[in-house]
Amino acid sequence: MWFRFLMIGFFSLTAISLMGYQVSEIFQAYSNTFFNKN
Repeated sequence: MWFRFLMIGFFSLTAISLMGYQVSEIFQAYSNTFFNKN
């Protein structure tokens, strides 16, 4: 039970950090193109 809870927490933490990194990368690229257009 404890091990399963630990695994789920670690997996969700990794997924959240990965998603956050992807979102920041996409936002950076979008802002770069937006500022280049101006």
